[in-house]
Amino acid sequence: MIRYTPLLLSIACSDYSVNEGNPDDASISDTATYADADELLANSLPLRIDVYAESATDPGLLNQTFFVEPNQKTADMMLVLEDSLTITGTLSGFQTYPTADVQVPGALDAVPGFLRAYVPNSLMSYSVELTEAGGFSFQAAPSENYTLAWLPSAGVNLPFEVEEGVPLLEDTNLEKTLSYEQSLTLYGAVTRADGMGIPGVDLQVVDAFTGIGNAGITTNNMGGYQFRLYPGEYTVEVSGASDAGLPTFKAPLTLSDNTKGDCEVDFDFGQLRTVNADGLVLDPSGSPQGGVLVRLTALSLDNHKGATFSTESTTGSNGRFSIPVLPGTYQIEYLPPHDGQLSPRLLEEPVELSSDVVELDSVSLSLRPVVSSLLVDVDGEGIPNSLVRAQEVGFDGAVFETYTNDLGLFKLEVSEGDLDWTLIPSDTSRGATTFLRASSEDLNETELALVRGQIVSGCFAHADGTVNYVPVEIRRGDGDLYASTFTDGEGCFEVRIGVD
Repeated sequence: MIRYTPLLLSIACSDYSVNEGNPDDASISDTATYADADELLANSLPLRIDVYAESATDPGLLNQTFFVEPNQKTADMMLVLEDSLTITGTLSGFQTYPTADVQVPGALDAVPGFLRAYVPNSLMSYSVELTEAGGFSFQAAPSENYTLAWLPSAGVNLPFEVEEGVPLLEDTNLEKTLSYEQSLTLYGAVTRADGMGIPGVDLQVVDAFTGIGNAGITTNNMGGYQFRLYPGEYTVEVSGASDAGLPTFKAPLTLSDNTKGDCEVDFDFGQLRTVNADGLVLDPSGSPQGGVLVRLTALSLDNHKGATFSTESTTGSNGRFSIPVLPGTYQIEYLPPHDGQLSPRLLEEPVELSSDVVELDSVSLSLRPVVSSLLVDVDGEGIPNSLVRAQEVGFDGAVFETYTNDLGLFKLEVSEGDLDWTLIPSDTSRGATTFLRASSEDLNETELALVRGQIVSGCFAHADGTVNYVPVEIRRGDGDLYASTFTDGEGCFEVRIGVD
């Protein structure tokens, strides 16, 4: 048996191993073909082009993603959408039936659950619930690089399985059997320092490489849990409800192929003493401000090294709050309603919370700052009717938007702190969609200039014609958005993007 304490950074069992902390060819996805172009992609990451073809009037088209590798041509591309495939099949496995203290294999039978099929970092992603007979059927865009995740429902005593690099290039019938005999049992208990089990704690085992996990379970009234897993690399996630004063642990787990027997891992939460963080929130006039969400996120915990903890509560009509937390050092955020006039605030310095009750200094929220600036094109001329978007870097990631007037001027209420700004011109010939990170103080009463960027253009077609009037998004290979537009009446698009 292995007992997991806050100092243990990786877990294993029995004899399991323990973890210690062609350049000229455009690589378009399997659904695409590539034609002549006259510009080169200068950024260091692949370019990702998403087309939301399901919104087209042509039947049978699915959303698809195309990739262009660095230093490849990006203008006048011909991007061809393939017809969808029909994927069918069943999921089955040997269930087990308990007899006294022994579990014996039952008959091969249908397994309830879900199948996830997706091409990593693309729009080609599908999830289907299995029928009572374990069957499924869905439409998919063809690709050589599908990841398939077979996920039994909670309570099914079988492992989940993830397969990578699966080609689906034609109508396919998938018959999958989950193996009881080739899997192992991971079991144990979640306990307090006195050894008492903690019921109602959520546990999930996640594949270390894909981030896909099983259905997850909750500990029973004795704090016990049980999973069944294939040998492999995993992350075990253990978390309780924030209002229960329980931290969240994540620990790597390696189950090797030569393991004999099952694996017992107990998670000891140790001492769970809480302290109260009390405080008062005021508006700019000094009056108590109700309805403000106060969020405390642990930067470190005194008694739970390596664990995380976050909790929140809303101020009452008297502006006060009292929140139980685990002793440690905390970041504190004050989040008024997004549609109100007050700005959120992050305390500049972390706060130590270690006494039985900590009375925090009263906090006065400010009115939202206003940014009044001029947006100009690459020639320094104001550009009208262009979208200005600002998104909070922290807090809840709230988004604020407005358009420039006929002179290129705009005024926008935002939040305190850094924001990610996206400047989207109304005329791409005058500059590219431009990104920057800055606070309201940095940008107020300044001149914001668009970058020149480069053209990304092309046409979408399929076997029966073009793909007209559908959304197109241009992204970096890691998924960050460069620009969005629509195809025209001939299935073509053109944007100018600012590249790294």
